[in-house]
Amino acid sequence: MSVDNDFDDLDGTEGRLDDLDDFEELDELADFDEFLRVCAGLTGFDEPELRATGMAHEHHRTVLAHRVRDEHALVHLWYVGAWPGESPGSARAYDGALVWRTFHADPPGAAAPGHGSWGDTPRGGEEL
Repeated sequence: MSVDNDFDDLDGTEGRLDDLDDFEELDELADFDEFLRVCAGLTGFDEPELRATGMAHEHHRTVLAHRVRDEHALVHLWYVGAWPGESPGSARAYDGALVWRTFHADPPGAAAPGHGSWGDTPRGGEEL
């Protein structure tokens, strides 16, 4: 848990001093297995499912590059395929986003359904 302390530094500008626990938690995320364990708890997908996306190592590198532990950003990264406020780093990140798995769909433009597919029952759907 982070405790924010507002203070005025020597030249009169306000700064923010975060609890050292934040830095320790970020250091824990440097370990790939710990990163997956934390992300599994946040996303609702287990570690093998996260590995199966093919994005685990790329997402781990993204988190390390941002040097911040933000649970909302981690969930966004996995579900959308990009760090909040950024575009997906690759088409693979977009295709591997968990949002598509949650409702059993293919990402638009990523999988060619083929001619006449509009007449087929959607995967996991029922005929009307």
